[in-house]
Amino acid sequence: MIAVAFISITATAQPKKTIAPVKSNPHLKVFNLAIASGDATAATTALNYYLSEQGSNSIYGDTLAMLYMQQGSFPQCYYWAEKRLQSKPDDNTLLELKGICLDKLNQPKEAIDIFEKLFKKTQSPYHAYKLMELQYGIKRLAECLATAQAAEKLTYKPDFLMTYNVGQQTGRTYLQAGVYNIHALALYDLDKKAEAKTYFEKALALDSTFALAKQNLEAMQSIENGGGKNVQPVNNVPVASPAIKQN
Repeated sequence: MIAVAFISITATAQPKKTIAPVKSNPHLKVFNLAIASGDATAATTALNYYLSEQGSNSIYGDTLAMLYMQQGSFPQCYYWAEKRLQSKPDDNTLLELKGICLDKLNQPKEAIDIFEKLFKKTQSPYHAYKLMELQYGIKRLAECLATAQAAEKLTYKPDFLMTYNVGQQTGRTYLQAGVYNIHALALYDLDKKAEAKTYFEKALALDSTFALAKQNLEAMQSIENGGGKNVQPVNNVPVASPAIKQN
């Protein structure tokens, strides 16, 4: 059995810079000091106090959503992303935060709706990958293949990288290799074994050390040879990766 293993993407939450005219606010002073010392918890608390006084219709609401994402507090991140989207319904960063939270909160169909909208707008390889991952995860295989075909037409830069876990091993690979791996998994599940093998090989041609694609290709070869080798699924872990990538 081929491994149903994903490379996880999460937003790299980088707090936005404060705005000079309001630095005299005591809560923002605490926020700035907490950010300088790397204390995300204190920074989060300070912004909650600031927004309770000043109102939630502030750019600092965006920053608070990203801080919650950074800490893996997905319900809280979702709350602030959704609140800020009421004022900025087309903001790509907020939409991505909302989509990631929906995925983490086990609402993949709703997350797919968000990433379909994002990919249509941005044509970002990262959004394509995340959409493929979600579609494959709930076996929308035809949709996954359609997204994969669109993703093949995109431009990938050498610094478009992703982090993945397989067992106790952590690796890093090219985003395009990750796209090929999920493309191959969808093809395999649709009983298009020869095409699936080609895409696993494409992934390995980009990165010969890509453990997931290598494991899956070896599993296919073992099955073809009657070995029946099973590859166990692996669990995702939150890892930093430039899902919200600033070009």
